Amino acid sequence: MAAGTLAEQRKVLDAAATIARLFPHLPAAVIQSSHIYPGQLDISLHDSLAAYEAWRAALGILPEWVDHGSQPGNTVLTAKGRFAGVEVKLIGYAPELAEVA
Repeated sequence: MAAGTLAEQRKVLDAAATIARLFPHLPAAVIQSSHIYPGQLDISLHDSLAAYEAWRAALGILPEWVDHGSQPGNTVLTAKGRFAGVEVKLIGYAPELAEVA
């Protein structure tokens, strides 16, 4: 269900602010709140699986919750968890693992 007002996204925005306050050392990320999914915070990281792992661990997302996928030239990791009362979708993009090795 899409949000009609910014107030309906407030929990997600508050969760993002809590993350920034508790974990200022985390690598920079793309942080999004969408009116289409007003209860979900999307966090994406590009070019570094180590950055993804740091976020995953900080948010308490278990390794077994991570789905591994790929797109041309990239490994894609996705996982969902909950933090500060909202659903968090964590997405990581990095060069293909075979290319890195």
